[in-house]
Amino acid sequence: MPLDFDMYRCMWGLLGGVIGAVLASIALSVIYYFSDYRKEKLYKIRMLSRIDTADMLLRENMTTDALAIFNDLLASVQKEKAPEIYAHIKSSEGKCYFNLSLSKDRAENLIKAIQAYEEALKFTNILKFPDNYALAQYNLGDAYLKLSELYQKEDSLARAISAFQEALRLYTLEKHPTNYAVAHNNLGQAYKALSELRDQDDNLMKMIPSITEALRIYTIETYPANYAAAHISLGHAYRALGEEENFLNAVEAFHKALRVYTAEKFPGEFALAQKALGESYVALGKIKSDAEALINASSAYGRALMIYSPEKHPAEYAEIKDRLGGIYRLLARLRDAEDNLMKAVQSYDEALAIYIPEIFPAEYASVQNNTGEACRALFEIKPEADVLLKEIKAYSEALGIWNLRDNPVEYAAAQFNIGNAYKTLARFTGKEENLARAENAYHEALKVYTAEKFPMDRREVVFALEKIRKTIS
Repeated sequence: MPLDFDMYRCMWGLLGGVIGAVLASIALSVIYYFSDYRKEKLYKIRMLSRIDTADMLLRENMTTDALAIFNDLLASVQKEKAPEIYAHIKSSEGKCYFNLSLSKDRAENLIKAIQAYEEALKFTNILKFPDNYALAQYNLGDAYLKLSELYQKEDSLARAISAFQEALRLYTLEKHPTNYAVAHNNLGQAYKALSELRDQDDNLMKMIPSITEALRIYTIETYPANYAAAHISLGHAYRALGEEENFLNAVEAFHKALRVYTAEKFPGEFALAQKALGESYVALGKIKSDAEALINASSAYGRALMIYSPEKHPAEYAEIKDRLGGIYRLLARLRDAEDNLMKAVQSYDEALAIYIPEIFPAEYASVQNNTGEACRALFEIKPEADVLLKEIKAYSEALGIWNLRDNPVEYAAAQFNIGNAYKTLARFTGKEENLARAENAYHEALKVYTAEKFPMDRREVVFALEKIRKTIS
């Protein structure tokens, strides 16, 4: 009996020891677990605190300081264990590089921004963090749009369009009106840029609804600057598409922009919008042979000249004077021919006061040629030797810039026109001398007008030479 009792006591003692060891082990595990959890929690708290600090620095445009913190955090964050934190840091890093690209190493920093955004998107859960996903896609699109101005233009624009479209899967008009408008506006700008490379009409037709969608938010009351800029973009798109209806839409768009862009508050934008409005009215006037549209065009150009003075903006002033000359020549075909042609010549002379050949050789030659054409038309109404002499002088000045090697087509056309003018001048004075000059000019034109390349032009010049020979003989 005592032996059984001793064995019983021994078994309970052994069992107690085992239970005690297990309990001790459990206790140690619990202590270790909570200690490790506490460390991890403290680590996350410290990391989130540093992220908040870096984000604040980024918002305050202290980009370099923010980037240093983000780079330091990336060296320690475990992307598999904390994917959302890693994605946030990479997205913010991308924004830092994007901001830096605005001031230095543009292409290099944009590429780094794109790499950071793309890495962030790999760890961004669209279902759990839709706002983060949309923002990263928008930022990626914006970076590609800027990069397209420098590098792999078509590919960058295609990637920008894809990113903006992805962002717009989540940015809705109801929940994210501002982001919705910005993304649509930038999507439209990407289509516009792509239209300059290929499929112009197709891409412009995609651009227009995107910009129009942005205008559901960009009203003149709430976002006047965005409203005006969007209408300028629409105006240029409609004008590029051509046809009467689109030109009318362009005119309407530029007028809406000018509700914001006043001469007093936005002189530069006002002048550019008036110039674009004038170009649209000219296009309408040409299509419809409409004098009213041409007069509206001249009025718009005149308002642009309120800003573009010859002293402060000589190049812009001269360009508009040249365009006004073209408008007056078009108007001369519809009414008051002599008066409008005289105005055209005067406008060209005012442009030439700025376009001196030493500084603006190409523009000088072009406007001199325009002057010659205006004088040629004026001579039909006012057949005076002085008009012919001015015409000859204008073409001759253009030929001071245009030469046979570099500008063969322009050279030949000007020589042909000079030949015609001298041939006509021979009726008034110096018959033999002026016919000889005409003959010489025609021969210069024939150096370009070969039978193979310009058969019709050559035939006309040869016919003129034959007439001169018959007159002399």
